[in-house]
Amino acid sequence: MTGVSLKSELTYVRNLVEAGWNGARSARRKADGTGRTPARALLAPAAIAAGIGALSTSFGKGRRSGKSLIVAGCIGSAVGLSAGVAWASRGSAGPAARGAIREINAVRDARWLEKHPIAYA
Repeated sequence: MTGVSLKSELTYVRNLVEAGWNGARSARRKADGTGRTPARALLAPAAIAAGIGALSTSFGKGRRSGKSLIVAGCIGSAVGLSAGVAWASRGSAGPAARGAIREINAVRDARWLEKHPIAYA
């Protein structure tokens, strides 16, 4: 890169990432008050999916071992937990994205003004 140091570019990228993260986090906190999903809301989907995963070992040929029952239950639980988190955060995804974009644009505007100073006469 001519005239631009790698350090300044890395600092700019770091500032963009931090701005996006902070914007998303602050918008999510404003949307639901705390920015956290209650654990009780995640237990039902995880338990249901764990049961479905454990029951899935009984379908098919022959009997399955207890180990496969446990593994299928754990996989089902992880899938259910992920689905519960996605469902619980569906209302804050839009505001979080808008907050991140707002903060990233502010960093980009500051960078542009730094590279293209405006001379007021």
